[in-house]
Amino acid sequence: MLDTCEIKIGKNCFMAPRTCIYTACHSLKPEERNTPTCFGKPVTIGKNVWIGGNCVVLPGVTIGDNVVVAAGSVVTKNVPDNVMVAGNPVKIIKKIE
Repeated sequence: MLDTCEIKIGKNCFMAPRTCIYTACHSLKPEERNTPTCFGKPVTIGKNVWIGGNCVVLPGVTIGDNVVVAAGSVVTKNVPDNVMVAGNPVKIIKKIE
């Protein structure tokens, strides 16, 4: 976990090995990126979330409640409640009833 900003993790979450959660960001402009300055965006993970192995959660993302993130996925945007997501970037695979 790279926690330049807050990382909130809900109750009853499972994270498999090599799950990476990043909050640090750098500028897209080379002249700013080549300085020691960085900024961050918080990450929120809801309750009852299962994140498979080798997943990456990028800065500013919110993962809803009761979500399953398939192994090897890269979470680049917010994920709603009660879904399974997979891929790079993640896409909703199915709703969880």
